[in-house]
Amino acid sequence: MIIFLTGGSGFVGKRFITETLRLGHFIYATTRKNKKNKKNLIWLKGGFDKNWNRYLKKSDVLVHMAAAGVNKKNVSFNEAIRVNLLMSCKLLMNAINSNCLKWIIIGTASEYGKSSISKKALSINTQELPETNYELSKFYFTQLCLMLSKKYKAKCRIMRLFNVYGEGENKKRLWSSLRIAAKSNKNFKMTSGYQIKDFINVKDVAKAILDSTNFKKRNNSFPQIWHVASGKPKTVRSFAQYYWKKYNAKGEIFFGKIRKNDNKNYISDHKSIW
Repeated sequence: MIIFLTGGSGFVGKRFITETLRLGHFIYATTRKNKKNKKNLIWLKGGFDKNWNRYLKKSDVLVHMAAAGVNKKNVSFNEAIRVNLLMSCKLLMNAINSNCLKWIIIGTASEYGKSSISKKALSINTQELPETNYELSKFYFTQLCLMLSKKYKAKCRIMRLFNVYGEGENKKRLWSSLRIAAKSNKNFKMTSGYQIKDFINVKDVAKAILDSTNFKKRNNSFPQIWHVASGKPKTVRSFAQYYWKKYNAKGEIFFGKIRKNDNKNYISDHKSIW
């Protein structure tokens, strides 16, 4: 299989490339920096909205991961719309013109916005109530993907990732910073941790996304929206305590208050897990 990939330099993208190459598939991946090619991996320098038709025509599947504001929650409205909507729209139109009509679009559970404040499980039928610039731009793009998929008869899967953690993530994120503190025998300060989240390891996420590129599976109708989640929600507090104990930490965890706008619960409806 030949995959055209955006966002291959990111946390999930790197793991996806590792898994994809391990199974012998071929990847064309866009990048903004100079990178060395390797067996079955060709880096294409330039924005993902560039005219890559030459490579899209050769590709079996488009996997679009690139986005602005995934971790940087204060991304400006203009930047979020430029990257997550306008550039991404141009990418899809290039794919359509190249007859690359199998799409895996990576989103996140944060598109549900205010709906995730409730401790009810989120399903693909839950109303999206996006708040931040990132959430709004990704929500608009999802609606565009669904519309274009129907209009051009493209097989489109929107894969909404829940709380991904694991090797390679930003050191400032919960799991990484907790592990660093535990292995350094230091104390660890965090929020109260009473939010409920569906944590899933990046290794499992990469496997799920690659599996979703097999359009012979679950192909009854398109477009589709799927949750990529473990199906085992737990509080942030219990997640932290589990790994603190696993790493035999000598220090203590000090729980504080929930930060502003950090009161959301991402619980996946088991029926919609990929």
